[in-house]
Amino acid sequence: MKVILAMMAVLAAMLPAGAADRVIMYAMLTEAQAVHLTDGVRWQMDKGDCFPVVAYKEAHTMVILQLAGAQFMVPAKTARVVPEKELPAALANYRANVKTYINAYSARWRANAEGEKKE
Repeated sequence: MKVILAMMAVLAAMLPAGAADRVIMYAMLTEAQAVHLTDGVRWQMDKGDCFPVVAYKEAHTMVILQLAGAQFMVPAKTARVVPEKELPAALANYRANVKTYINAYSARWRANAEGEKKE
């Protein structure tokens, strides 16, 4: 038991301090395309739009990207990982896309609510 505890202490000391830091990759679309979001909406994405990478799928041929609380999938060949030097511009682009998405989502919700009031 003491040997196991000693080994665990050595392993813990060897791990880098930032090992638990969350790493977020962003991908930039290399071509415009229409996608289906997980919330059921069809959305037109433009070339150059940036999104956080959630996962790769189907032997890395598809990439799952995130837009606010929704996700969508695109072919991996139509997106490239954003290098660290381009990250500030990618974040600004993503924030603008989230703002547009949220405004459109709230407008749809408001229109549905007003339609139900009239009936």
